[in-house]
Amino acid sequence: MVSPGKALFLITDGGRARLVERRNDPPRYVTFEEIDGAARLKTLREELRASPPARSFSSMTPARAAVGREDYVRPAKEAFIGEVADRAAEVCRLRGLEGVVIAAPARLIGPLRARLEGRARLAGAIRKDLTKAPDSTLGAWLDETRFNP
Repeated sequence: MVSPGKALFLITDGGRARLVERRNDPPRYVTFEEIDGAARLKTLREELRASPPARSFSSMTPARAAVGREDYVRPAKEAFIGEVADRAAEVCRLRGLEGVVIAAPARLIGPLRARLEGRARLAGAIRKDLTKAPDSTLGAWLDETRFNP
């Protein structure tokens, strides 16, 4: 088991991320770096709304439907998650940390785990979006008894 003082706490969703460490005087969690990809996602959403997908007539009725089911936002979020995982692995290496504890929505845990594999040890995962939680409340969630890889 990784001690909380030797772990990087990665708190993320599809557009924001925080790198958090535990300090011992007094025991508390502190965000030391933030990564914001929300502006890129907002721009992408605006571009997609400005150019809606083409529409096609049905062969049986005069009804029309959008053509294509491409989701351009999901790949953008996955690219952001990749950047966040790369940064977390780099911070672990530079600071000599023993592992990463991820706090993210459940759908992001797998991609983060895959991206960190072989580069940083996964010390635990919390399936919750804590990106908007203030540092003062993180102790309730990031307690070492909650580590669940």
